[in-house]
Amino acid sequence: MNTLLRPLSAAADIPRQFPSPFNATPHQLAIDAAQLLKSRLSRFSPDVHDFNAPGGGKMFGVLVVQTTDGQLASLSAFSGMLGGQWHREGFAPPVFNLQDRNSYLQQGEERLAQIVAELATIDRDPHYSAALQNLSEIRHQASLALEESRNNNRLKRQQREKIRLENPDDKKLAANLDSDSREDKRHLREMKRKWKDKEAAARLVAGSFESRIELLCAEQSGLSNSLQSRVFDGYVIDSFSGEKVAIKKLFSNKLPPGGAGDCAAVKLLRHCVLCGLKPVCLAEFWWGSTPSGGIRHHGKFYPACRGKCGVILPFMLRGVATTIANHELLTDFPESQPEFVFEDDQLIVVNKPSGMLSVPGKSITDSVEQRLRARYPQASNASMLVHRLDQATSGLLLAAKNSNAHRHLQRQFLNRQVVKRYCADLAGIVNSSSGTIDLPIRVDIDDRPRQLVCHEHGKRALTKYRVLQKGSAWSRVEFEPVTGRTHQLRVHAAHGAGLNTPVVGDELYGTAADRLHLHAEYLSFIHPVTEKRLEFTVAVPF
Repeated sequence: MNTLLRPLSAAADIPRQFPSPFNATPHQLAIDAAQLLKSRLSRFSPDVHDFNAPGGGKMFGVLVVQTTDGQLASLSAFSGMLGGQWHREGFAPPVFNLQDRNSYLQQGEERLAQIVAELATIDRDPHYSAALQNLSEIRHQASLALEESRNNNRLKRQQREKIRLENPDDKKLAANLDSDSREDKRHLREMKRKWKDKEAAARLVAGSFESRIELLCAEQSGLSNSLQSRVFDGYVIDSFSGEKVAIKKLFSNKLPPGGAGDCAAVKLLRHCVLCGLKPVCLAEFWWGSTPSGGIRHHGKFYPACRGKCGVILPFMLRGVATTIANHELLTDFPESQPEFVFEDDQLIVVNKPSGMLSVPGKSITDSVEQRLRARYPQASNASMLVHRLDQATSGLLLAAKNSNAHRHLQRQFLNRQVVKRYCADLAGIVNSSSGTIDLPIRVDIDDRPRQLVCHEHGKRALTKYRVLQKGSAWSRVEFEPVTGRTHQLRVHAAHGAGLNTPVVGDELYGTAADRLHLHAEYLSFIHPVTEKRLEFTVAVPF
């Protein structure tokens, strides 16, 4: 029997189809297998890997499989490296051949290390520092000297003009004044040439160092890209239908995102294919400290990332009957949706149900925008909706019937004249009664549409909150977003530096439930024609 397989007793029915790895809630068999792995990890020596250290958290995965004799077993894997190693006993191996990679990677990495060391040596060279300082000083002195000369010439020119006005008929004096003017210009040209020569000489000295730096940086960039490309040449995966492909081809022969092919799910499915096993269900969970920017909580299950695995896993699962991911399911909403709350000849306010898209998506066209377009084909503006809500969020949406109204209303959003309030149930206790969350947000480029907190590149996101009610293990909160970033309220609720408890039913940042318990219940804005402030409230449906 495969030494990586761990026998598993069936405490739940075997699923008829392989559950989509992009769903947040795993099948019960995968949950059971994950619990066995969690028990192993709880006994893991911190000398090998300290999960509680900052940055020590890691994504793990389990795959329930069926052997050729019908027995159930589980495979385990980790994403990336564990304790600085690609291979760990009891875990599925990486996709690439480590020996082949080391044969060419070691030499390239040694050269990269040499380049870094040489760049550091140049940077510390006192002659280089002195050359840069001398160049900077010459430029400063030249600027001061030339400015002084120009000011002197300006004063002299003014004096000559005054003398000309006082002696309009003195031709000899005028000739002398013209001669003085030419001499001043000649002197300024000579001064410019002198400082230009000085700067060129100083730049030549500094340039000898900078030319070397430029060559080293170019070599570093080229070698790094070459090594990355060659590394990904070693990532060849198999599908259950018998196909084989290099991961680079799945990304249109472009360099895949960093870490593509190193996720736990990819390792598990590849090992399953190679061993001739039947995949039953899969689960991935986070183990250890929460990353500073992202939202991953110890022991919680998470769906496979869409940025990398969203491209790789569908290929690998060819030949396996797989359920459709929840976010790709088409919900059949009645024609009466969305519910109209207000309408006049300028604008519309609707109450969007949870699960309906605000605007058409890649695979789903049914949306609030599409339904409004069908109802108002005469609308002249490119987009009728003035703002959007997440697919899983319900509540008030504002749309315009013409371009002028759309511009007027959109300007109010930009100028923060629109007031929005949301009601949310959080899956935990919020200790404070009210406050403000100020955490910058940007998209997780490797796992869209997830967002993460990033103080370096994120856009400022500001949310006011007020606790309305508390239960034994939940809180009802009113949110008032000051800014309008994607997933702002969900991230501010779930992140450790925010309220540290996700919205109930948040599959991306928390745990799935009947629905996302986030509802846009209040909306206030100024009418684009009457200029009166309008207010709307819809009841919370959960």
